[in-house]
Amino acid sequence: MQAAPNQLLASVKNFSHYWAIITSLLSLCLLTFCSSGPPPSTLPPSASDLNLLGPTYLCQTKTEAQASWLKAESQKTAWGNGSEHFQEISLPNKQGQWVVFNTDETLVGVITVFPDGLSLDDYPTLRKTLSQLPPAREFYLTSSQLLEGQIPDSATLFRTGEANTTHQYYIRHRSGQDDQLIMAVFVLDPYEALLDGNHPRFLSYLKGATAQNDAKTAAASTPSSTNKDFLGLQQFARGEISLFASCGTQHPDIARDAYKKTILYGLSEPKQLAEAHHRLGLAFSHLEKLPEAQTSIEAALAIQPHAANILNSYGTVLVKLQKIPAGIQAYEQALALQPAYAKARFNLAKIFELINPKRAIQEYETFIVLTEDNPEETSKVAIARSKIKTLQQ
Repeated sequence: MQAAPNQLLASVKNFSHYWAIITSLLSLCLLTFCSSGPPPSTLPPSASDLNLLGPTYLCQTKTEAQASWLKAESQKTAWGNGSEHFQEISLPNKQGQWVVFNTDETLVGVITVFPDGLSLDDYPTLRKTLSQLPPAREFYLTSSQLLEGQIPDSATLFRTGEANTTHQYYIRHRSGQDDQLIMAVFVLDPYEALLDGNHPRFLSYLKGATAQNDAKTAAASTPSSTNKDFLGLQQFARGEISLFASCGTQHPDIARDAYKKTILYGLSEPKQLAEAHHRLGLAFSHLEKLPEAQTSIEAALAIQPHAANILNSYGTVLVKLQKIPAGIQAYEQALALQPAYAKARFNLAKIFELINPKRAIQEYETFIVLTEDNPEETSKVAIARSKIKTLQQ
């Protein structure tokens, strides 16, 4: 039976409405702050048959490390509010290793340097992984050789990782020789920017200096504990791993302390400072301290009033405080800025279930259109479909 003209026209209008939202605004979902939590890693799998860390694993405590594998004679230096330990390992290959703990004495990064290079011939799995990765960066290791008319050593950085960690592999290229692994960096994601494998204190170990001189270089090059911006970024990373359970357990109390210290030290980038206030609000919310959460998120909005993700969090806190109209307004402001923001759509639909079922159905339908092809949203899509069915009865 042919659809009536009015019904057909309505269907076309609805489809056009949804399609316009997707095609014109989908790119907005790629913005850094598209959600309240850290963006999920887009790195490919990190299969490896090279066990660089041995009994080491990120998130281990310093006490556990010292009881098992961290050498007593390792040379300790300050790393902002945390500590950095240098140790040299001779077997099975010569290695210089920097082991980094944060202020809670949690292992957040391990940098291993092979000054003589490590052949990958015996590690086919890692070789295959690296062959599938696009180069993240290419650079000369000894550019001074260019002035001497020689072909300089070059290196390629490959990045991969797992759910909460990033792995960096530096491969050295030499004329007439097979490629070699010269450095591997294993780090909890929020700390990656603070542990750059290209830093002189790591690359200097490749120049043939003694372990003692390298350790001195490392100590001299370690970021100053008086650098407030660095200390602020350290505390922000500490808050991230605590709030979002990078080590398996959420610690909103530690996150609260970390974000407070971040704000106290200050950050030079306004967006980062706004996000620190926002994250502090999320920590307060997890601790059921809702007035404090509201105040913190309002401080974030004072810096970044047009951040959709912060407005979404603000709406959630207001709703928890039973400030429903203000919560709805915050969600709608977020969607005015970012119509394809699925999380805010879902939150708005939940609020309208009791006060405006028709509007709730519309928001759930839009949410489904935006997310039905996203495997990470499968459970929420199922909930939305169920809600629509119930609301239509």
